[in-house]
Amino acid sequence: MSSTLPGPFASAVAIPSHRQSKPSPILALVELDALSREAMRKAFAECGVNAIEAGSDFASRVMREKFEGCALRLDERAASILEAVRSSPSNHRMIVYGIASESLDVRPFSKYGVNAIVDLPIDRTAAVRTARSTCALLLQELRRYVRIPLVIDVSVEGAGMQTRGTSREISGGGMSVHFAEAFANSGRVRLAFALPGKALIRISAAVCWKQGSRVGFQFEDSDANRESVKSWIDGFLCLK
Repeated sequence: MSSTLPGPFASAVAIPSHRQSKPSPILALVELDALSREAMRKAFAECGVNAIEAGSDFASRVMREKFEGCALRLDERAASILEAVRSSPSNHRMIVYGIASESLDVRPFSKYGVNAIVDLPIDRTAAVRTARSTCALLLQELRRYVRIPLVIDVSVEGAGMQTRGTSREISGGGMSVHFAEAFANSGRVRLAFALPGKALIRISAAVCWKQGSRVGFQFEDSDANRESVKSWIDGFLCLK
C-alpha cells in the first residue's frame, strides 16, 4: 500500500509553480509518534503547508478552529476523531491522511472519506510524494477535473468474477483501485461504491491500466451515474 499513484495518476494534483501571499494551510498531526510527526512535518513544509502537533483534544478543537487537513493513526480511537471532523461546520471538507500499517484493512473507515493512506513506518520519500500529490487541495488551488485522493471500499464484478478493493483516487472520468490480490480481468466491469455521504453508485467501467496491485478504471461515457460522481466532486471542491 502506498499513498500516491503510479502511471497516469502520478501527477494528479501538482505542486503550484508559485506561492500565494495568503496564510499557509494548517495540517494537524494528531497524536503521532515523534518520528512520524517529524517525517510528515518536513514533507509538507516543502509544499508550503504548516504541519502542527495536535493532542487528544483535537476532536473538540475542530469545532472552534480551522484546519485544512489532519493526519492520524487509523486505530480504535480514529473513528471518534473522524466523526468530529466530518460533522464540524468549518472542517468537514478537510483533507484526511490515514497513518496505518500496510496490512490494515482500511474499508471500515470508508464512510469518513479518508483521502490518502501513509504506510507505517513512514518513509520520507513516500511522505513527500503524498504531500506533492495533495498540496493543491490543501492550498485550495482547485480544478474542476482534479483527481480527488479518496480511500473507499469498491466492489468489482465482471466476466464471472467478483472481488473487492479500496480506491486511491477518483475523478469524473474514472478511479484507481488497490487490490490485495492480483486482478486478472482486463475488460469491462461493473463497479459499486458509496461516496461519503451518498448512496451506493453502480457504474460500468473498463480497465485502462495496471501497475502492481493497482488498477485504473475508466467510467463508461454512456453511464448516467458518471453525473453522480461529478456532482459529488463539485460539492467536495465547493464548485456548486
